[in-house]
Amino acid sequence: MTGWLAPVLAGAFWAGILLWPTGRAFATIWELLVAGLVLLAVAAWLAPTRAPVDPLVRAGVVDVDAPAALGEVAARRIPAARAPPGAVVALVVAAAILFGAGWSGFHELRIHSGLLARLAPVDATVEGSLATDPEPGSLGWSATLRAGTVRSLDPETGADVVQRTSETVWLEGFGDPPRAARGDRLRVVGSVEVPDGPFATTLGRNGVAVVLSADETTVLGPSTNPLVRATQAVRSTLLRHLLALFPERRAGLLMGLALGETSHLDPGDEEHFRATGLGHLVAVSGENVAMVLAPLLGLAVLLRLSARGRFLIGLGTVVFFVVLTGAEPSVLRAGVMAGFALVGGLLGRPRSTATLLGAAVLVLLVSNPDLVWSVGFQLSVAATGGMVALAGAIADRLAFLPRPVAMAAGTTLSAQLGVSPLLLAYFHAVPLVTLLANLLAFPAVSPALLFGLAAAAVATVFSPVAHLLAWVASVCVGYLEALADRLASAPLPSITSGGGVVPIVVGFGVVVGLVWWFRARGPERRRVPKPALVVAGVVVSLFVWSSAIGAGPPGGLRVRFLDVGQGDAALVTAPDGATVLIDGGPDPQQVATDLAALGVKRLDMVVATHPHLDHFTGLAAVLARYPTDLLLDTGCPLPETHSLQYRAFLTAVGQEHVRERHPVRGDVFRVGELRLDVLSPDRCWSDTNSDANNDSIVLLVSDGTDRVLFANEPEASAQQVLLDDHLPIRAAVLNVPHHGAGTTIAPFLRAVHETVAVVSVGPNTYGHPVPWVLDALRASGARVFRTDRSGDVTITFTAGGLLVQTGHGRQLELAGGWAS
Repeated sequence: MTGWLAPVLAGAFWAGILLWPTGRAFATIWELLVAGLVLLAVAAWLAPTRAPVDPLVRAGVVDVDAPAALGEVAARRIPAARAPPGAVVALVVAAAILFGAGWSGFHELRIHSGLLARLAPVDATVEGSLATDPEPGSLGWSATLRAGTVRSLDPETGADVVQRTSETVWLEGFGDPPRAARGDRLRVVGSVEVPDGPFATTLGRNGVAVVLSADETTVLGPSTNPLVRATQAVRSTLLRHLLALFPERRAGLLMGLALGETSHLDPGDEEHFRATGLGHLVAVSGENVAMVLAPLLGLAVLLRLSARGRFLIGLGTVVFFVVLTGAEPSVLRAGVMAGFALVGGLLGRPRSTATLLGAAVLVLLVSNPDLVWSVGFQLSVAATGGMVALAGAIADRLAFLPRPVAMAAGTTLSAQLGVSPLLLAYFHAVPLVTLLANLLAFPAVSPALLFGLAAAAVATVFSPVAHLLAWVASVCVGYLEALADRLASAPLPSITSGGGVVPIVVGFGVVVGLVWWFRARGPERRRVPKPALVVAGVVVSLFVWSSAIGAGPPGGLRVRFLDVGQGDAALVTAPDGATVLIDGGPDPQQVATDLAALGVKRLDMVVATHPHLDHFTGLAAVLARYPTDLLLDTGCPLPETHSLQYRAFLTAVGQEHVRERHPVRGDVFRVGELRLDVLSPDRCWSDTNSDANNDSIVLLVSDGTDRVLFANEPEASAQQVLLDDHLPIRAAVLNVPHHGAGTTIAPFLRAVHETVAVVSVGPNTYGHPVPWVLDALRASGARVFRTDRSGDVTITFTAGGLLVQTGHGRQLELAGGWAS
């Protein structure tokens, strides 16, 4: 197998899997597989065959490169090909694409024909083992469960029937998650259903066809697999020793560095690492495999073990580490690559890294086609591919640096180039501080990990040495913490995008061009043509100019209601540059990314209106990335639901050293030209339908006579208090209360006299917004905009009235503005 064949076949098979959802309309699974076999057979028939080497050549009597006089021997040695090599390669690639599509369809059919998928909907008792740790959510908890046995009632006889199965289900329940970890055995009594809509598509791409809603969950004990039990013991022992040797925050970070275990990772550290592009350090990857494998192989060499002994130690280490870390996609990729490398070394036939990567990807996709939809797997392959293609070439261009520094820079830059198109597509931003952060973090990562693990291992044998090793590791971990903390809010811009397929196509096109340029060899390096340089200079200049114009302060008061789905987030800016963010939406990262795209560098004030997840979840990332002067929050008693998450958010506020205030009715805040009047709450409400909603901060934001009312989520009783006390709620723009829910009263909507009403809403099961609220708003003369239909809604106060721009390109000028 040549160096390029494995990556090409893996890419073709990958493409086939991606094409299956479309291809199913044109061909069946078996038609695709048979067509692939036919193309492969044709390619084999057309491919040139290698005749036996002539005995004279083998004996060295005749030179293999003999001149034309020995043409007869050469003719016997190299027969004529039936087709050009390019045609044969094209047929093989086409066959791999067809195989990928057919195999993906077969895999999908197998998943959806499982026992539970056939029985659903049904009430059942399911026993199995956890594939992931239970994760708390907004309404309860969830996990994935590998089902083993199913007990249900036979619909015809009514008798209990116990059946065996081997399928993965999505497990969810209310309340606190069970005290269990990945690998533990559970008995779950509940209902099994086949989901529909986007959720079903998402689950299907993770190899799951049914949802098991738990009514009762019993932990049966640890895994019956001795290898899994051993890894569980190692994880718990490692965590116990790290907590004994390090402060809890640093122990949690070390668990992330070593095993990708983030359950004990401080939320502030997690945000800082994510904001600086260092998040991959706490998401276990191939780097972890290499750092664990290398010392053990070095020890095997020192012990002068045979090649077979080194192979067994290496392979055992890889398998154990893959199971220990939960077989994350990135670790699977690295583990299979390491396994192939060990086999090649044992056989005395080492392969190039590109061949190992291609072979590993191909084997993993055959075993589980759903991996193509895993963002972690995509990022792992892209980063490794970038390093294979560019790391050495970039390091050669940096020959003026010391070789270790040049290699570190080449590795970091190439990996970042490989993953950037995917980051832009999925997460919409790549902070430019990432390169600097990774270069500065590089020297400390390996010492922190190795000394930390060594300290935990020695702790039970000789405590003084363990504490010495822990001190060294602690210095390195502290350095990483401080680095991420400082650089997270560095005033460096980010490359942003709207997501979708465009960043992938354009981004990887740029990467291919860079590979072509950097990998040029010989005395004459490839030079970019002067016309291309001119075009690039013009494009960059226009980009910088347009970005600077877009990032500058507006000509009048501007409020941008961000489309965050079912939640709230709005950015208020004034002509003097004053900037206020009100709420952060339900997604942990979206608002922080949106602010980067808007050119925001700092925030004067952030308002967390009330402790519901759809309003405050995104604020932790915002505070980690943007210097903030002041945070407003209610300070009222927390509801039982969401209290844990909101307390974690308040802890993050303290870690970022942001000033905090709990405003009440009558408080006035001034931010530059902006005036913010707090109209509610007048007290912390109790014994109402939703105390948290009624405690919501209601703000009247004004710049002179330009006014915007952020009603947020007070319900009918709190709204009536605002009316009864004749508070100044009239405004030109209204943030409609509670996403347009029926908890609003019509007199409140009529009293605002708004010109524009914005409903911040997304897909939901609550019926928001209710029709009568929309009718009442329109009856009052207001123009109504919904973020789920219009995208971002940006309203700018001008001399002639209001300028409304939507994320879908619509623009309206509304005369009048606010009427006093």
